[in-house]
Amino acid sequence: QTKLTRVNNITAPMPSASPFVVARARKAFCIVRMEETGPTVDREEAAPHGGGVGEFRESSLALGAADTYEGETADAYAVAAQAAKLRRFATSAADDRAGSDGGSSDDGGVKPPDVASAASSLSSLGPEPTSDTPPLHDRPEPSYLLPPPASSLGVGAHAIAGINATDPRTSAAADINTDPAGVTSPAAAAWATADATGGGDEGFREVHAYPVEDTPDLPVAQVEEMKPWLRRREGKLAALAVGLLLAALAVILGVFLTMDPSEPVPVVEEMTSDAPTVSPTLDPRPLLTVVRERGSVRCGVEDTVATGAVQFGKFAADLCRSVAAAVLGDPNATQLVPVGKDRYQVLNDHGVDLLTGDAWTVEKAMREPTTGSTFNFGRTYYRASIVYVGVKNYVECAMSEKRYDDCGGLAICAFDSVDIRDLMTSLFPDSFLQFDAFPVIEAALHNGTCNVLVSDDYQIYGSELQADLNNGTYVMSDFRLSLNRISMVTRTGNAGDQEWSDVLSGLFAGMFRATQIGLGLDPAACQKTLEDPRRGSGPISFLDPVNCVGNYAEIFGRSLSTKILGTPKAYTQAIDAPNLGSLRCRDCENVLLSSPTLREIVDRGGLRCGIYMDQERNYTKMSLPVLMAETYCTAVAATIFQGDPGAVNITHFTEIDASVFPDDFDVVAGVSGTISLDGPPNLSYDPEEPSPWWRATVYFLEDKYYLDGVEYNGIGKDLVLATKSDDEDDSLARLVLMVYIATVHAQRIGIGRSTSHEMPLFHLLGDGLSFMLKDVVALVGNYDEVLAESLRASDGQIEKGWNGVVQNFALTTRAPMLRCSLYGNCPPEVLGREVGPGIYMWDSSEFPDESE
Repeated sequence: QTKLTRVNNITAPMPSASPFVVARARKAFCIVRMEETGPTVDREEAAPHGGGVGEFRESSLALGAADTYEGETADAYAVAAQAAKLRRFATSAADDRAGSDGGSSDDGGVKPPDVASAASSLSSLGPEPTSDTPPLHDRPEPSYLLPPPASSLGVGAHAIAGINATDPRTSAAADINTDPAGVTSPAAAAWATADATGGGDEGFREVHAYPVEDTPDLPVAQVEEMKPWLRRREGKLAALAVGLLLAALAVILGVFLTMDPSEPVPVVEEMTSDAPTVSPTLDPRPLLTVVRERGSVRCGVEDTVATGAVQFGKFAADLCRSVAAAVLGDPNATQLVPVGKDRYQVLNDHGVDLLTGDAWTVEKAMREPTTGSTFNFGRTYYRASIVYVGVKNYVECAMSEKRYDDCGGLAICAFDSVDIRDLMTSLFPDSFLQFDAFPVIEAALHNGTCNVLVSDDYQIYGSELQADLNNGTYVMSDFRLSLNRISMVTRTGNAGDQEWSDVLSGLFAGMFRATQIGLGLDPAACQKTLEDPRRGSGPISFLDPVNCVGNYAEIFGRSLSTKILGTPKAYTQAIDAPNLGSLRCRDCENVLLSSPTLREIVDRGGLRCGIYMDQERNYTKMSLPVLMAETYCTAVAATIFQGDPGAVNITHFTEIDASVFPDDFDVVAGVSGTISLDGPPNLSYDPEEPSPWWRATVYFLEDKYYLDGVEYNGIGKDLVLATKSDDEDDSLARLVLMVYIATVHAQRIGIGRSTSHEMPLFHLLGDGLSFMLKDVVALVGNYDEVLAESLRASDGQIEKGWNGVVQNFALTTRAPMLRCSLYGNCPPEVLGREVGPGIYMWDSSEFPDESE
């Protein structure tokens, strides 16, 4: 009984050649059905994009909406266009998305279409016109449309004679007229005769509707009555809550109003005690001061009982002892605090002073996921290879990422860390993976629960799996999957945190240089330090940890592995940067606006960059490191000023005046990362004279180390990009670091200037810098491109040397290896064996006793 004159919104896609559309009127639900009139047309022919008859009849219903408007004949043009869309949906499966041809929206009706375009859309659904078929505009106008046969409407259905303007033979302004007596008009009879003789549209589908309630088996959308808010459940609960609140307020007022004002009010007296109070969780003083006053260093160490990393646990304990020897003069003044997955929260809450080691990623440094805080990662002191271990054929399946046919039984047990979990879930579906602590996955491999294990190599070395590898029970993948850079971790944002981080960096620099120049464990010198009444105060000596604990090679060999690998006569790749991790962040502030340092640079209109030219190395403006520094300064400026490489003022200088710097510059390049440290025999740091530098990143390594006129093989000084030292605002330093990381990461994954669009978006410094990785590589290229272009423009006095990027995917070894080439003091070749052209391997446990 509903007059249906307009279909104004199709809210769901029409399946291929579906004969039904459910339409919602104001007070009734209707089924709109496309009926065929005239001679039968082959369904497969009528639906060139869809299927055959079976698909036509079995298609599911598509939901739509129809509004009832009394006497709204002025919108008939819209009805014509919308009906054409209904019919187009009914005969095409090419587009199965809602609204793909403009027929679906969330909030709008259909605009009145052009009459000609509506007629064209409708005529395109029928067969091509022939010479016997009169044009649409020449056909007589029927007074009304024929109702469909009663059998096609279902039992007891009341036919609605049609939808106005869905047939081009119907006047666009005509209303829907029904003949109560069911008498066919002459015009309708004429059209029926014309169709029967082939003069009408063959297979033309008319649109009819009938009430849903007469077809009980047909699924339709249901309507729920919208009750007033106070009659709904949430309204009743809100009213109840307000009532309870008012009752409680009345009780409180009653208590206060009935109190006797003459009664004395009790007074709480403060009681003092001679017992010491617990120190506050957050001490605002510099951490170095707090540690020295406490008399011990609290180190967060991986729980080796839970993880099974016994060898690395010894290594981490020795490193903690080295820190204590440096800042307190006593290697035994340590507190080893076992930490697990909560390690960053423990560090953030000042439960420990440092984490002895964790995999460095950009995500953890800039927004660690469990705490949302930023952290300082020191120098990388160990590169842990992630490898597969297990049954030979399944290890090969895992390496090739094959999980079907003969690899269908692949089952991988992985060490449960954030880095390995992110890596493995990007390679395999969850059904192939199981994550747990190392002892658990080791047992699972032995009992057959899984046939491949994946972990850092330091977890495997020293475990029972090492014996299985030696006897051939299991094999290790020839290539590593990735590489984790292990570093010490400290807090940021509080007074002295940057100084504490600098102290730890100086510690590792001292251990490295001591290995290079031949200094090592010296118990007599250590004892002298222990007996010094001034120890633990004044300047820090980085020779104390070497004397008391050992240089880096000694600690590595004693705690982690006696294996040594080197290329005595060649350079190896030494330029490195952390892995990225997740770079997403929805609420990270735009540092270009929130950072006072960056805001000052933006307001000034340019970046001030100073480049130091070391006269001891005869550096000039044409030297390779100087040209590379210019490139990175330009890239930093372009990042801050949204692609403008000219927004930088570069100054070259040959003398460093610490009393003036860093006020003259925002960024300084070409200085050494350990500029605040004196060389041996002093090798010290004075807390009374803190460094003005903030070591943002290393960008170039000199080919040899020079000390007091003596040349040493191995890595020389590391030239860095530095910024002002500021505990409260490290945004510029982190931005500079990310510019460098962009070039290294691009080279590592094979992206260059021409493919810079493949670099990921970066949100950890806010939306204002989300495209910076793409922009940096588009401007200067990857690290190798920066190096090559600078080398071509240089005077040729300095070569590439150590400045190649360490790759994540590379050949691996069965055990942790000390890379002696970096230190320039590999053992004699006769004591090792050649494992490749110019590559030698040694085992220090097999060396002859020097006393003999």
